[in-house]
Amino acid sequence: MTTGLDSTRAGTATEDTQASSFGSSVYGGRPTFAIARREGSNGGEVTLYELLPENQAAARRERLERRGYSLNVESFEEIFAETSAEEATRWDWESWTAVKIARIDGGRFRALSPLIQETIDGADLDATKVTTSGASDIFLPEAIGVRLALAFRGIKPLQRVDRMRALCRGIARMGDEECYYWHAKCRSPSSPNGEKALRTLLTDHL
Repeated sequence: MTTGLDSTRAGTATEDTQASSFGSSVYGGRPTFAIARREGSNGGEVTLYELLPENQAAARRERLERRGYSLNVESFEEIFAETSAEEATRWDWESWTAVKIARIDGGRFRALSPLIQETIDGADLDATKVTTSGASDIFLPEAIGVRLALAFRGIKPLQRVDRMRALCRGIARMGDEECYYWHAKCRSPSSPNGEKALRTLLTDHL
């Protein structure tokens, strides 16, 4: 599996990678996504990050900036310095970054919570760490992170609750390969309308 998803084969998962296993063999099985829950002015808010080595994050940011886009890249330590998650000490995170995908709160968080719960529970992880009150972090395997990245990206501009829920239901029904395809399409600078196309596909019937 191509962890960076920058390959033209980004929509295809290798046969030996399971959604319930952390990361991929490329990174020694470490998680490649994380959700951080914090208490904000509107109550609980959750932010999804992709975890990347500094050189990969820098290369991706450079590609995006050439196309007029930006990428929010922070050091792993800045985001997870106080985390109690076991994964923070199981691997060496020096020279790793946390690339922000999206922050969700309020009604969008409530609409997204069932998908977060279902998706994370499917990986035998405890979703309540980020769906209930308090500050907490949960580290995610790649396939789970890719699926949730679609939801976090897709739901951000939506205003109607019925469209938010329809988007989440549609993503829940997707297979892993379809999620990888749309994830690559949504974040590619050469496909600027990827997120809009995903929202149209899953919510235009409403």
